[in-house]
Amino acid sequence: MQFIALIKKMKKNKFLVLQLVFIFFSTYIFAQDELLNNLLKEKKTEHEKIIATFKSTKIIDAQTNETVHAHTLDFRVTHLFGNIGKETEGKSPVHTLYGFDASSDIRISFEYGITNRLTVGFSRSKVKENLEGLAKYRVFYQSTDNHIPVSLTFFVNTAYTPQRDYSQNYKNAAHRFTYVTQGIISRKFSKNISAEILPTYVHRNYIIIPEDENDIFSLGAGARVKVTRSMSIIADYFYNFSQYRINRKTSYFNPLGLGVEFETGGHVFSLMFTNASSIIENEFIPYTTDGWQQGGIKFSFIISRNFSIGKYK
Repeated sequence: MQFIALIKKMKKNKFLVLQLVFIFFSTYIFAQDELLNNLLKEKKTEHEKIIATFKSTKIIDAQTNETVHAHTLDFRVTHLFGNIGKETEGKSPVHTLYGFDASSDIRISFEYGITNRLTVGFSRSKVKENLEGLAKYRVFYQSTDNHIPVSLTFFVNTAYTPQRDYSQNYKNAAHRFTYVTQGIISRKFSKNISAEILPTYVHRNYIIIPEDENDIFSLGAGARVKVTRSMSIIADYFYNFSQYRINRKTSYFNPLGLGVEFETGGHVFSLMFTNASSIIENEFIPYTTDGWQQGGIKFSFIISRNFSIGKYK
């Protein structure tokens, strides 16, 4: 009898019944949506790529694992000034405004992202008037779940010097070519710390001094440490496995670069110092003749601009 009375009462309150049904189904649907979203979130984070290990395609002297985005042209001018603490081209630091009146090297480059993984480029440098063709390919990315613990990128280039001053040494066109092959193994340890190692092979078709080596193996290392929201410390170094250089028969030094990187609203500005004598690997790895302890430190900066070309993103 009580059940029949309850049914009669519910008939009089049809609106209340509809409300209860609506609340029930709404709760059920919300729970299902939340479960689905959690599943999708888990699926999304599984093996997800880590991006922006570094903020640019180069640290100071060293390449990074970063490539130019697809259908984007990266135009950049790299300027390497003269020595701060020693003579540059026979002039004292005072008379070159501590290197600012002198240019050790200037490089103008165009790099284009065919895909997000593949970059090709061309550059011209002041040193030996080198004409450089390059390619950079990302083999795989580090993943957020450490399924892939590091990123791997390959960099290769070929440089040709048309400079007339070297005609007496370069007897044929093949002598003017140099080549670099480099693996870039990088890891983002946290949102503040990134590091990489760069096994590098440099081949020169012609060497002026017979005791020198045509082939040089160099091991590079680089790092970026974020110290504030907008500022990072950057550094890179190359150790050359060259018996000719290890024996101290020459005044060649291993390139070391230190700098500070600032993020300013989507743009990265760096203050960089290095003892490298030039900008491209074909030159600064075998031919750096200045050392930090001897005052051979140079200020360097990069101006870059990206242009969208081809497919609209």
